[in-house]
Amino acid sequence: MPDPPPVIYFDFIDPASRLAAHLIDEAGMADAIEWRGFELRPPPHPLIDPTSARWRDHHARITDLAHDLGVPMETPRLLPWTRKPNELVEFAREGDCDHTVRRALFEAHFVDLIDIGRIDLLVDIAHRAGLDRTETRAVLDVDRYTDAVLGHREALRAHEVIKLPAFVAGGRRLEGLATMAEIARWQRWIENELTAETNE
Repeated sequence: MPDPPPVIYFDFIDPASRLAAHLIDEAGMADAIEWRGFELRPPPHPLIDPTSARWRDHHARITDLAHDLGVPMETPRLLPWTRKPNELVEFAREGDCDHTVRRALFEAHFVDLIDIGRIDLLVDIAHRAGLDRTETRAVLDVDRYTDAVLGHREALRAHEVIKLPAFVAGGRRLEGLATMAEIARWQRWIENELTAETNE
């Protein structure tokens, strides 16, 4: 039996996840990995306060790294719940446009400063990716993929991951991305783990 593919856990409001996704996309390795959205703050918990000192420091560190690497990243004033964006990616996977939708969601949040928690705006993103507006709204309204998103959360806990983004491959994992040294480790991981995966 072949080994399961490497997995990345990420969240759309997490700037480090945005940067990690960019590194993977830039390397052309998006298809070699399984993408699992993880909600940093699932409902009904309160939204993360973007003005809190801890979050501001985290975002500022990642933004500086992103700008050094030429990755556009602004500072969103709202950090919405991300269950619906993650459900949208699950739906988009069926239409083979999940990577397009994933990239568009990161761009919407970190560049266009769009509230990706709003279903009407998610429907617009889905439509631009080629998905049907009516079906997309229906899928999101009835929570068709909620169980899949919650399953990602349980899987991450089973791996005992504590920081996003997180790569898991076999018994190995790589967590967090907040320094140039960690970026270098991610780049080596992408080169070693994902290149090997695509060559098998």
